[in-house]
Amino acid sequence: MARCVGDGVQVFPRPGATIPTNTRLLLEGIGSARTLVAELPGKTMRLQTSGHEVRVKAQRGWSSQLERVTVVLKLDGQLLPDKTYTLRLDDVLPGTVALLNGTGKSMPEWTSGKGPDKTAPRWLKRPAVSEGIARRNEEGVTRYVRLTMSLREESPSYMVVTLTRKQPGVAAQHYVIPVVNGSALLGHEPCSGAFAFEDGRSYRARVEVFDSAGNLAPPVPPLDFEAPSAPPGG
Repeated sequence: MARCVGDGVQVFPRPGATIPTNTRLLLEGIGSARTLVAELPGKTMRLQTSGHEVRVKAQRGWSSQLERVTVVLKLDGQLLPDKTYTLRLDDVLPGTVALLNGTGKSMPEWTSGKGPDKTAPRWLKRPAVSEGIARRNEEGVTRYVRLTMSLREESPSYMVVTLTRKQPGVAAQHYVIPVVNGSALLGHEPCSGAFAFEDGRSYRARVEVFDSAGNLAPPVPPLDFEAPSAPPGG
């Protein structure tokens, strides 16, 4: 019998990235780790390098309709430049919780850059819908809409999306997704996801793009699209 995979946590920026000394971090709980992460606001953990540590406090973030929740990790101070920092997830989470986007290590690590990032991202190409993706396997349906864009920005970036159906009485969805190589994916996998879509329905996405220091890109018009329809199957 097919089983769902991917229970655990992910962090943004992705481990191994170079981050500004005034970065914020995002921590996402997926599947069985969702409740653990949802209970973190108000708790603290540590970012450590040799001879220096910064306390990090979890703040409320976003919750998806499909078994995911993300909290914001705000640093109580700045990182030292040109150091490798480790986030001590074990301060607040059991050691059995899997790090899904790590680099083979149990704790995520990043390299700090030369200093703080105080400059907002600038658009070279504003976000646009580029394609819809829908496929079905024995576990269920994977369905995404890809947004493409281009930014003048040195720090990793993420997008906060408010997604509405063009139908009265349907609640808006509000969640966060990373921007990776100029691309962001709205949607879901068979077992979890950032956004729930229905076959062929019309949606409007209002997007805000931030860099990892919390600087906001200039506003952009909303994006209208139809959710891709999954192929039939049992």
